Amino acid sequence: MMPVASSTPGAAGPAATGRGRLGAAYARLLTGGVLGKALGFVREIALAASFGTGPAAASFRAAQTATLVPTHIFSADALNAGFIPLCAQYLREDPRRAGSLYTAVSLLMAAIAFAVAGLLWVGAEAWAGLLVPGFSPEQRAMTAAMLRAMAIGVPFYVQAALASYVEMAHGRYLVGSIRSAVQNVGLLVGIGAAVLTGNPLLLAWGFTAYAIGFAAVGVWSTGRAGMLAWPRPGSWPEAGRQLGEFVRIARPLLLLPLVQQAALAAERVVASLIGLEAVAATDYARALADTGLALIAVPLGLAGLAELGRLDRDAARDRLRSLLRLLLVVTVPASVFLALHAEPVVRLVFARGEFGDSSVRITTLVLTGLAVGFWAQVTGYVMVRGLAIERRNGRVALVSAVAAATHIAVNLALFRAIGPLALGIAASAGAIALLALAVHALGMSRDMVRFAIPVAGGTLIYVPLGLALRGDGALALLVSGTAALGFWAAFALLVLRQRPAAAALARAPAYERAR
Repeated sequence: MMPVASSTPGAAGPAATGRGRLGAAYARLLTGGVLGKALGFVREIALAASFGTGPAAASFRAAQTATLVPTHIFSADALNAGFIPLCAQYLREDPRRAGSLYTAVSLLMAAIAFAVAGLLWVGAEAWAGLLVPGFSPEQRAMTAAMLRAMAIGVPFYVQAALASYVEMAHGRYLVGSIRSAVQNVGLLVGIGAAVLTGNPLLLAWGFTAYAIGFAAVGVWSTGRAGMLAWPRPGSWPEAGRQLGEFVRIARPLLLLPLVQQAALAAERVVASLIGLEAVAATDYARALADTGLALIAVPLGLAGLAELGRLDRDAARDRLRSLLRLLLVVTVPASVFLALHAEPVVRLVFARGEFGDSSVRITTLVLTGLAVGFWAQVTGYVMVRGLAIERRNGRVALVSAVAAATHIAVNLALFRAIGPLALGIAASAGAIALLALAVHALGMSRDMVRFAIPVAGGTLIYVPLGLALRGDGALALLVSGTAALGFWAAFALLVLRQRPAAAALARAPAYERAR
């Protein structure tokens, strides 16, 4: 069975250890996120230069969505929001129960993953036809071929994710911190192989190579730490009971990935109807807009599930209030800057090789729409994880369902009128709905409104300055960025009376009061 972690959680009391654990967890995940994001930019630049927004890139993006939509339905939130807190709880109470839980969940996930992989292989053409109806028959055939290659990696992908969550429940973060980096290395290998051989199908095999490699790393790491053990013959009934508890907790979360993946699938359908280039352009824009999500929200959300879950409800709420204010201070200025400077950012990052003026134009439109709601996307992710910490999984599912429905409805309503811009606007509308509902469910609506009003005032003051400094090229972006940073730093200190971001992140009123 899995042993207890080397130090018993809470032995020194949450006041003495909670702050340090969360900071250390966040630092580890952030370090891996920075490396992964850097490699992600290299990957996107390489893909853009080699294939632009043309047929190979569009088919690859569509096949990736076709693979991950059904995979994430059963393996995303059900694992990270259902498995991590339950495993951490069992480790505190009785590590044998945690071992039974891991074994049972691992076997269940493996069975489902192999079934999904088989269905993807058999139904590749039909699924591609549903997901990208705007593609030509040749494009759909290429998408189906890439989908079959990626389907092979699904079981490995799921087991690797589970291994990283086991580590997090133990307070270890190696596998989770390197996940993005390993993924991007695999995809870069696929891009290089596709360019060298002239065979675009190798793009898809890069995903499968990543999944297999990451699974191997996960098994090695968790096994080396003594976290993996096969149950004794008499312990199987206990494993069944732990699996039943996991299913009970995770059941309300099954709606959550279903509606989220439905929104992504609808986005792919709409993008294919707008035009071939819009499919790949959407992901290039997301690569830029999702930086904050990867570097700020995901580490805070995952670390929070394992660490803040050890605090009482009031202490966790106070910490979330501090995070809400901090995230608004950081992400609203970033959203405004990105919206005003979308085109020069796209040109600076992607405009080379096969990524021409048409690709720049379409990607800029999508990015501008995404920037409108970037602040809500990042902040909403963390607030929803706050609901998950409180085990309010039914409310998490409801909030996410409404947000996804908003995303789908806006996409369908606007794409014929405003084209690629609708793809970004729809995602922003869904993110704003998610944040508003999550904050309301946490009882923080007044806190958010009080803080958002002066931030909105600062935005109105800054926009003319940003427009005046807007220009093409790295130097113009540097000047604009420096001016934006100076303006918002002064605004935060003088008007909002906030400490610098690093100090605000370290501040934890709940922990201080608990002492």
